[in-house]
Amino acid sequence: MSDEVERTDRRRASDRETRLEAPNLGSAFRGPVGSTDGRARSHDHLALLYESRDEQFDAAIPFVRRGLEDGERCLYLADETGRDEICDSLRDAGVDVDEALESDALVISDVEDAYLRDGSFDLEASLELLETFVAESTVDFEGARVTAEETWLLRAIEDADEFVALEARVNDRLRGENCTLLCQYDRERFPAPVLEDVIKTHPRLVSDGKVSENFYYTPPEAFFDGEKPAATVDRMIRTVHERTDAKTAVREHRNYLRELYETTADADLSFEERVERLLELGCERFDLRGGALAHLPTWDDNFRAEVTVGPDMGDLEGELPIQPTEGNFCRKAIDWDEPTAVPDVVAAGWDDDPVFEEFGFATYFGIRVTAGTEPYGTFWFYDTEPRDRPFTDAERTFLELIGQWISTELERRRREEFLRTSYEITSDPDLAFAAKIERLLEHGREWFGCDVGYFTAVDTETDRFEIVEAVGSHDRIRTSGGGSLSGTYCKKVVDAGESVGVHDAVDAGWEGGPAYDTYGLDAFLGTTLEVDGEQYGTLCFGSETPREGPFTETEYTFIDLISQWVSTELERRRDERTQRELYEITADPDRSFDQQLQAVLDLGCERFDMELGGVATVDPAADRFEVETTNGDHEYLTPGEPYPLSQTYCEAPIDEEGTRTITDPVETGFDGKLCYERFGIRAYLGTHLEIEGSPDRTFWFVSTEPREEFSEAERTLHHLMGQWVKYELDRQQYERDLEETVDRLQQSNDRLKQFAYAASHDLQEPLRMISSYLQLLENRYKDDLDVEAREFIDFAVDGADRMREMIDDLLAFSRVEHADGEFEPVDCTEVLDRVQDDLQLRIAENDVEILVDSLPTVRADVDQLEQLFSNLVSNGIKYNESAVPRVEVSAADRDDRWEFAVADNGIGIEPEKTERIFEVFKRLHHDDEYPGTGIGLSLCQEIAENHGGDIRVESEPDAGSTFYITLPKRNLE
Repeated sequence: MSDEVERTDRRRASDRETRLEAPNLGSAFRGPVGSTDGRARSHDHLALLYESRDEQFDAAIPFVRRGLEDGERCLYLADETGRDEICDSLRDAGVDVDEALESDALVISDVEDAYLRDGSFDLEASLELLETFVAESTVDFEGARVTAEETWLLRAIEDADEFVALEARVNDRLRGENCTLLCQYDRERFPAPVLEDVIKTHPRLVSDGKVSENFYYTPPEAFFDGEKPAATVDRMIRTVHERTDAKTAVREHRNYLRELYETTADADLSFEERVERLLELGCERFDLRGGALAHLPTWDDNFRAEVTVGPDMGDLEGELPIQPTEGNFCRKAIDWDEPTAVPDVVAAGWDDDPVFEEFGFATYFGIRVTAGTEPYGTFWFYDTEPRDRPFTDAERTFLELIGQWISTELERRRREEFLRTSYEITSDPDLAFAAKIERLLEHGREWFGCDVGYFTAVDTETDRFEIVEAVGSHDRIRTSGGGSLSGTYCKKVVDAGESVGVHDAVDAGWEGGPAYDTYGLDAFLGTTLEVDGEQYGTLCFGSETPREGPFTETEYTFIDLISQWVSTELERRRDERTQRELYEITADPDRSFDQQLQAVLDLGCERFDMELGGVATVDPAADRFEVETTNGDHEYLTPGEPYPLSQTYCEAPIDEEGTRTITDPVETGFDGKLCYERFGIRAYLGTHLEIEGSPDRTFWFVSTEPREEFSEAERTLHHLMGQWVKYELDRQQYERDLEETVDRLQQSNDRLKQFAYAASHDLQEPLRMISSYLQLLENRYKDDLDVEAREFIDFAVDGADRMREMIDDLLAFSRVEHADGEFEPVDCTEVLDRVQDDLQLRIAENDVEILVDSLPTVRADVDQLEQLFSNLVSNGIKYNESAVPRVEVSAADRDDRWEFAVADNGIGIEPEKTERIFEVFKRLHHDDEYPGTGIGLSLCQEIAENHGGDIRVESEPDAGSTFYITLPKRNLE
């Protein structure tokens, strides 16, 4: 049999099976059927055994509908079902019943008109009626279909045997006629003996939603003549053998499917290794000698064997030595959607093929594989000997499964390659945006097989476009080109609002149009670029020659992926540019806050495509809204104009964190309010700002034109702007509060100064009087005073002296804290010289060694600095019990500060008490141990801080102390 004959016979069988398969009988049916006796038949005879009305109509109605769809004439013989019910069911199934009845394609009649014309059943008359209907139908129609409700037999059961005889003879009388019969039997109501005969007389059965081959079908001659026991035994044995063979085939098929799954699912194998195993599995499954996966790069190229198995395939590694213009098995297979099966090349008339002549392949079994929707090549098997049997449906299915997996894997690998290259380009940190665009265009141009790729910016309002970047060769499509948008391929993309592709502009009807006449692109693929949901431009590829086939879904996906990245990158770059502008505005020291705010509002209006921006004070408790400032004019939103807050959009963000957007005022419940009805605002973007110590604000932008929903990037930018406004308002409020605090402190300082002066005069004068009079009393009456009285007077005088010292120290402390005047350059070495002069007697009395390194000149108050060093050196002498007391003064350069160190070898301080010694009146020793007021170190700390520095101490008991004083470096000029 030739391959063409095998295909034709298979298609005819497939067509006949299709009439009976589940999709054509009803959604519940399943399973194809085949010939019962091995002979092809043009007629079919089926028995429907149903248990309910739904099951009956699920088979009968699709049976009639498919017949009408195939151009056949259909007869429905009804018994218990009314004509209207049948018509309604057919209409529900999509049948134009009125047209079918009018054209005589559909005939609905009663069984009594067919079987009981004279009130009784007549076998010959009934046969003649069927033959006449079939003969008439095949004249003007493609064939005939008859379905009959046989429930009438329940009322004439005595005619059952004769009617069963009719069922049996139909198979012979209508043999060779193009007709199909479906006899309907109620399984629950007919007696079992009748149903047994029904089963024997019908080659096929429809039951429980499945069309089945009837192994119990008895040919008419056997049914009427009575089958011999030996024949019955033979038929039963054949049935057992056939079923056993079928079970064996199913079991083998399942095993092969399991191996197929295990091979394709093995992640440890490469693609080529899995293909090789599949070829080996196919050779075993089909009992063939070898096979290969062949690739056809282009239609005018040679096939190339990529993976091969078999003893004869050594010479076929790489390119197959077949010229593109010559025929070969794979070129024939790649044109077919189904497997190409040639069990005998010579019998098929293929013995003149170059492949047969060159390699002697006598059997060929192959299928086309694709990468997406594009043909990739073939997956095929061969043998050098003819095959002794046709390829079965199971074998074809197995080959199709392998082909489907290879096609899917090729498509996945192809996608991964495209995505990998795209990712490498877009994620390269060393490439600028323009360089990435250029490489993506080159990548897409190569992938789509186009001459040119380009990226444009368009302006539909001015009808202009500009080519931002172009790669490839074209006279009119080049970087920085542009012109009128009308009459361009880009205009077609913009108008479509989605990807547009044509592989042949002439076939698409574009020839003669301005775009085709101007640019001459016969193949074109383009898509839109959007930034924040708004049209930005297009991304396009094209060639001046047609493509071999349409752009595939994968290619549409690829261009969409590229456009998404470009759109995202454009959005990111625009956001970065806007944020940079925002930073430059807010960081400009030459602008006042009001000027900065105006610039920010202008920037926001431009970025958000809004008409007006502003700041308003809000008071939810008082339901009050008042515009504070805007960057433009509006009839109602003017500074100082109050409105109820509940009548404005600024009510929305009060109870919400972050930015609030309104693009559908009616949907969000603002219709009927002032902001919508009177102000005419249709879009709003705003946020609530809580200001510490000041009325709350809202920062907002509005437009009288509707717009699409705001993007996340726009909301983020608005949030950043709002945070800056809040920070500035908080800072201004803080500065106002600080000024008020400074004023209050200044007033307090003035009062403290007055107190200091009063204390200097008013407190010290009484102490001097007390001390003087006590001394006068002692001198005048010393002879009259006993020892105890003189001791009391000494205590009183000593107390008055110590009180005077404390007052002097407090006055000094106060003068440091509230000193006026500017600092001046002070030579610290000279300061230490004066300190040593002042302490000369104490130094000499205690035999103290004073060491002073080279000290810097600093800007300071000379008196305060002298007081600081005097106190520290004096303490180093006072709290020192060493045999040779020593005090060292040094200085170190610490970048922007000088660090002075005053170290002694005295008694030291416990580390946990080093903070306490700087507190006023806090002393570590009793006055009888080491006299003092407890103010000296506090005074040192005050002086250091007054100069912008600090003081600290490092000490251990009996190890001396080192005081570190830091003073900032200041310009000495």
